[in-house]
Amino acid sequence: MKLSMMLLLTIASPAMASSPSLTVFQHSQVLTDFELDSMKGKYTNNGQDYYFGLQMQTQFIQDNGVQQQVGMQIEVSQVNNLPSINITVSDPHAVDSQQDFQLDSLGQSAGLQQRIQIAGSDNLAVNELDMAQGRLTPLPLGVQVSVGTTLVSQNGNTTFSVNGNTLGYQVELASGSATQGMSYQNGNGQLVQSIFIDGLSHGVINQSTLRYDGMPVGPIESNILGRQISDLTAFGF
Repeated sequence: MKLSMMLLLTIASPAMASSPSLTVFQHSQVLTDFELDSMKGKYTNNGQDYYFGLQMQTQFIQDNGVQQQVGMQIEVSQVNNLPSINITVSDPHAVDSQQDFQLDSLGQSAGLQQRIQIAGSDNLAVNELDMAQGRLTPLPLGVQVSVGTTLVSQNGNTTFSVNGNTLGYQVELASGSATQGMSYQNGNGQLVQSIFIDGLSHGVINQSTLRYDGMPVGPIESNILGRQISDLTAFGF
């Protein structure tokens, strides 16, 4: 009986809370910028200016020997806590259009996605990405376009899309197509470079140049692409 009573008293009486010990922090050290850069996520100061730019250009030769080049440039920046986006295309004669296209991404993986499909002979197809710290130079013959716009080139073979579904362009070849663009779907940001050729004597080079400034990325610079594409949702993408 005495033992049972003692157990009851022990269970019923709340334990006196003791102050937490801070000795575990005695030998703690501040993480370096390099260590912070290797962690997932971004570390920026409040009001910090930053810059993210992507220039996409496609050079192509049709089977008739005609050589052309098209391009699009997207620049996102924040200066004095005011975000802005500037989008230009390389065709000053492009006109409004109702036609559109969808980027054909490979599943739900984030980051860079490159695809080449060739049937035929005497064809050349190259997808390239150059990424470094710095800022882009202006796109040659660049003409600014607004969000929510779809344009078609004067010759009718290139569609520029700047809307919530697709940010990029598609070139119709004599026997195939070339596509570059940015996509945000299912929580993943993607840069897509795609070439499809079904014919003879085509040459296509997709080049994407990515520049960033004002944000340290350290050893995880490959992750910045998906993160910054995701940030474009704030502008309606």
